[in-house]
Amino acid sequence: AKKVSQCIAGHGKTHLASAFLKECVQGCKDVLDDDAISDLIKVMNVIKNEKVQAQKRKVKGQAQKSKKQDKTTTVKAQKIQSDLFGDSNKYDEYDDMGAQYEDEYDGFF
Repeated sequence: AKKVSQCIAGHGKTHLASAFLKECVQGCKDVLDDDAISDLIKVMNVIKNEKVQAQKRKVKGQAQKSKKQDKTTTVKAQKIQSDLFGDSNKYDEYDDMGAQYEDEYDGFF
């Protein structure tokens, strides 16, 4: 069993490993009793929980890294934009007036 598991881990193809395990369990279903089936389910749940926790740690670490990078990238992009096009805040008042006009006269047409 250990040699088979080493071979399966060596090739790393999930669909083949899954098919092999399903076939093994289906082939042994007449021999397995309730306790053995419960043990198999517990083992699978432990493996699943370990993978979920590892994925959460991986995602959590990536989020922290990207957050720092996004701040610096955003600051650089804003600086470049303001250098090229100037400060766009001077048109905010006109945008507000246009929005107010649309709100007031939207139902007339």
